[in-house]
Parts: sequence; C-alpha cells; structure tokens
Amino acid sequence: MNSSFKSLALAVLLLAGTRALEPNAVAAQAAATTDLDKVLSKLDASARTFKSAQADIVWDNVITQPAPDKDSQVGTVLFARGKSGDTRVALQIKTDNGRSALKDLVYADGVGKMYQPSIKQMIVSKLTDNRSALDAFLTLGFGGSGDDLKKIWKVSYGGTEAVNGLQAAKLQLLPLDAKMAESTKQVFLWIDMDKGIAVKQQRFGTDGGYVVLTYSNIQLNGKIPSGAFDLRPPKDTQIVNR
Repeated sequence: MNSSFKSLALAVLLLAGTRALEPNAVAAQAAATTDLDKVLSKLDASARTFKSAQADIVWDNVITQPAPDKDSQVGTVLFARGKSGDTRVALQIKTDNGRSALKDLVYADGVGKMYQPSIKQMIVSKLTDNRSALDAFLTLGFGGSGDDLKKIWKVSYGGTEAVNGLQAAKLQLLPLDAKMAESTKQVFLWIDMDKGIAVKQQRFGTDGGYVVLTYSNIQLNGKIPSGAFDLRPPKDTQIVNR
C-alpha cells in the first residue's frame, strides 16, 4: 500500500469515527437542553405562586487570599415578596464557627441593616446604587423565574446532585453583565424540582474565594411574622450609617 493510499485510508477512518460520534454528541446536547428547559419551566411555575420562604441556613464563606480561611455561620432565613414585587430578606445568625453569635440582618426597600446585640451596634447601609445586582442574587431560586434568570445569566444544565438527601438539578450561571462579572465569576444553583426552589447556592468571586449557602427545612408561603423586616434595637444601641 503506497503512502498516498495510506493517508487517504487514515483520513476516511478518522472521518468515519468523527461522524459516528456526532449523533451521540447531538443527542447529549439535546437532552441537556431539554433538562434545562424543564428546570426553567419549574422555576417559572414556582415564581407565579411565590410569596415567601422560610428555612434553616448554613452560610460557609471561604477565602483564599491573603491566607486560606473558612467561616461557617448557622441560622434561619426568610425571603418574602413585597407588594411592589421587590424581594425582602431577614437573616438571623445564631452561631459562628460553632460558637453562639447572635446577629440579625435585614434587607428591605433598598436598605440593609445588621444588628449585633453583643456590641450594641446596628449598621445601616443604603444599597440603592447596587440594588438591581443585589436583587439578582436574592431571587436566585426564591421567587425568580426562569425567564428572569436568562436575562441576567448564561444558564447551563449540570445534571443532578444530592443535597441533604435530595436529588437536585444543578445549574451553572455565568454573568452576562460586564460589571457583575468583575466581582462574580460564576454561580452554581441546586434546584428542588418538586418545589421549584433552591436548596443550595455556591458563588465564586473573581478573587478565588466563594460562598456556599445550604438550605433545609424549607417552608413555602407560610405566615410572615409581624415586624420580620423591621429591626428595632434597644435605645442604647449605636447606629452606624454607611
């Protein structure tokens, strides 16, 4: 067999092998697209009826610079949709790295408040400049629709993974907004396909650090406690405005 014929034969074999793989690749891509559509449709359905969600939360914060460190906080969280459609959040931290560390954080109407009774201090921050970006994070898996998700993120399907014994659909989110991409590299979101809400989030910063939020004992559309988003600390509390 001369060298020209050998080259031609090898090219034919390589081409045949490539073509043999193409249907499988196309089928896998089509399946992933179908699965993604199912998750986004479930989020759409959940968003239409969403009023509130209460859950236990584990908040792990990992940094890599200047030295590796991890901080783990445990508490409860409440998400609620306001009358104007905005998202409100009330977070109560109970322990920090296993030690008692009471802390209340509330976000409503573009204002964030953090009250620490141990030092009798409340920090008040007006977040109007970054409100749209903050709302994009707050509604991830809690009241945000699939259509809303696609407007802000490039969304891809990553299969299913177990979270607290539940098989959850995993989504990868890449920011479409250039300014958001300056601080957020990517986000992973795990969705409970029965309820259409998040059971876990992982957000990677551009500095190499990341935050993991894991939710359990989730209750949807329950009664919201009176004054849940209205922090009223004792009169001797120091107020710090930022």
